[in-house]
Amino acid sequence: MTLVAGAFWVICLVLVAAGATKLLDPTALAGVLAQLRVPLAANERSARNMARIIGWVELLLGFAGLVAGGAVLAVALAAAYVGFSVLLIAARRASLTSCGCFGSRSGPPTRLHLAINLGSACVAVTAAVVGVPGVAEGLSETLISNAVLLVCVVLGTIGILFLETERG
Repeated sequence: MTLVAGAFWVICLVLVAAGATKLLDPTALAGVLAQLRVPLAANERSARNMARIIGWVELLLGFAGLVAGGAVLAVALAAAYVGFSVLLIAARRASLTSCGCFGSRSGPPTRLHLAINLGSACVAVTAAVVGVPGVAEGLSETLISNAVLLVCVVLGTIGILFLETERG
């Protein structure tokens, strides 16, 4: 369960980071939504508002997963990552140069990015099945294993952020 919990917390942290960047700068995702002609993003203002709403949902969903864990939140995270995968497929088909996931630092919608999102959805489904708790409850092992797990979670999150942004 420790491996699944660590992976689940990584995808929660990535979601928190993605949501925060959209709240700080919704322009990149707003542009993607407008280019894909998403109905609720018909003009610049509505596209920016939609990007902000998505950012809030990501931020709150990721934070709730970290704090509370549980099957319901894990299923919600899985659904979110499947939704992101659908958006990435559409962005790839439209030959867009940015996915909009991480604001102005967003990278292109690559196959690797799609694989990470689908893998994240699989992690969330697995977490729902095994019942991953929040971070505080989940860190009930010895101090050494907690430290190792937290280092792995932080490094995993940094790795995914690096791979999914323009620097990756």
